[in-house]
Amino acid sequence: MVKEIDFKEKIPITHHLIELKNRLVHVGLVVALFFGVCFFFVDFLLLWLEDPLPKQYNDLTFITPTEPFFTAMKVSFMGSIFISMPWILYHVWGFIAPGLKVKEKKITALFVAFGTIFFLFGGLFCYFLVVPLGLKFLLNYGTTWWKMQVTIGFYFSFVVKMILAFAFAFQTPLIMVLLTKFGVINTVKMKLYRKWAFLGMFGLAAVLTPPDIITQLLLAFPLYALYEFGVIVSRFFEDPKNRELAFKQMKAEAAAKKAAKEAAQRAAMASKAKKKTRKAS
Repeated sequence: MVKEIDFKEKIPITHHLIELKNRLVHVGLVVALFFGVCFFFVDFLLLWLEDPLPKQYNDLTFITPTEPFFTAMKVSFMGSIFISMPWILYHVWGFIAPGLKVKEKKITALFVAFGTIFFLFGGLFCYFLVVPLGLKFLLNYGTTWWKMQVTIGFYFSFVVKMILAFAFAFQTPLIMVLLTKFGVINTVKMKLYRKWAFLGMFGLAAVLTPPDIITQLLLAFPLYALYEFGVIVSRFFEDPKNRELAFKQMKAEAAAKKAAKEAAQRAAMASKAKKKTRKAS
């Protein structure tokens, strides 16, 4: 059992670290358990992941003795992460919930449910749409001059990384809600920095996907849509006081900039007047 921390009184940082360690152990044990299950049934996972591969390339090969084994390990690990995600999210929420109010603690089921749904939806979106389109573009590029030979190590690493990248990226609304709830960010600034978020999503897509424009666009646009969705949902969890404070800060900053601009204009006009006076004299 994990001993939960009570935030009604001050707790040493070591207690938080102990709780974090215990939760990581619990999560690690469950992931290891499902890893063993997935490794036992790895043939089904491999066949499922091979399905998006174009038929002319479905004769996969390997070039090192260890490649089949480590490929099976990677695929099994991906499967265990997907199966264990509800348990992982439960412990994530369990670690941060003591800092929330009683009413907020009761949304544990919603946090776990929506986190799992977004995770699965991101992975399935990648598997059914992004991977087939990405493979079609990448595998057909250059076949006019060279013969493509796909190895199991490169193929399954590509697919696994893509699916996990999309699955975790689709947690964006959940992260935004949590940050808003803890007052780290607010919806006022989220709306203000929309254009930077749009550019940031393309930057993130460029990092998480292969260097081709198709897969980058297929991740960037859904990510931005999830950002807008996160802005809408965050309003329901945001403290109205934080929103009002953000409005006041924005007004104060705007007034300060206006005053500074007017002062600079007055100074410039005064400087011009002095120069004219000197010339006249």
